[in-house]
Amino acid sequence: MNTDAPPAPSRRSTKRTVILTLVTLAVLGIVGVLAVIGLGTYAFVSNVDIADSTPEEAQTSFEATRARFAGDEALIHLARENGDVQAEVRRRAEPSKVQPEALHVMVWDPGDERLVNVRIPLWLLRFADDGTVTFSEEERDLVGDLNLSVADIDHHGPGLVLDYQEGNRERVLLWAE
Repeated sequence: MNTDAPPAPSRRSTKRTVILTLVTLAVLGIVGVLAVIGLGTYAFVSNVDIADSTPEEAQTSFEATRARFAGDEALIHLARENGDVQAEVRRRAEPSKVQPEALHVMVWDPGDERLVNVRIPLWLLRFADDGTVTFSEEERDLVGDLNLSVADIDHHGPGLVLDYQEGNRERVLLWAE
């Protein structure tokens, strides 16, 4: 009889190893899902600010932000003609030497008296199928068939993208930094 050969593993030991492996993979999967949810929540909370605001406070915030771009022409010019909003993208002749990193959105909702500030990293917008930014208002497009791409924002560079308000309705301010 050969005493140097290792003993054959028992069925019980193999079954225990398989169960232990499956439990470990399940725990790692759950931890991974929780980590992704946590990172997503952190990214949302750190890039979105929704605050109750009086009309005066909102106006002050818009004026302070808009003052940073004094003399800067917005990339998108909106005008109302015959009840329709006409949009014009005013592209600069020369591309900016500085690439923006994020698109900032400030929206005042007078109905809820809320001021919303959102920072959207441009790398995230590049994941879109066609790399375009869509503007919509309720169930209709705010600016019709405006074709604004991330490439347009990159070409424009840091600066004012849109400043729009219609009467006493919502006000929207977009800028790239």
